[in-house]
Amino acid sequence: MQRLVARQLAHPSGIVGRLFLAPMWNRRNAALNDAALDRLDLQPDDRVLDVGFGGGYLLGRMARVVDRGFLAGADVSAGLVSRGERRFRVLIEKGRLQLECAPAESLPFSDGHFTKVCSVNSLFYWEDVPRALGEVARVLVRGGRLVLCYTKRASLEKRAFSREEQVVAYDDDQVARLVTEAGFRDPAVTHGEDRHRQFTCLAAQKRA
Repeated sequence: MQRLVARQLAHPSGIVGRLFLAPMWNRRNAALNDAALDRLDLQPDDRVLDVGFGGGYLLGRMARVVDRGFLAGADVSAGLVSRGERRFRVLIEKGRLQLECAPAESLPFSDGHFTKVCSVNSLFYWEDVPRALGEVARVLVRGGRLVLCYTKRASLEKRAFSREEQVVAYDDDQVARLVTEAGFRDPAVTHGEDRHRQFTCLAAQKRA
């Protein structure tokens, strides 16, 4: 059972992903998404990518601020992308939002396309974190901001599904090192807590 849960969390599919996981993520990850939004320091003309956008909570909040720029989301789940396309149909039709079904390791965007990139609670499911962070660096402008928000390792490891091979927990020091090695500078960490877990929000700038 826990293996099935881990597989669905890593790669949501079918009715489970669309009707159960997406709304659940919007509720349970609200505090992390709000923390990420705060650290992004969005401006109306920013160009922002959300990697692993899940239920779309953060995209919806960002759209209220980024009204002259551009938003994009990438997710490995075709079901969640379809759900997002229905939910955000108006934004997509206006050219303010683009959704792509793609893994973090292969982002379908050109070099330097975004001013900011964020990802909330999807880091543990990436198959190749160094490669994914390299892709994030590639699609960011020089000096662009990366914000990663994720459940702290101690909290994640209390969940039975975290012991499955699809889930890899990271310490804050590990994440900071990986981010630095991918071409970012000055990783700054803040911590938060809600009724579900303790979490970390890391922000860093792409080196010029």
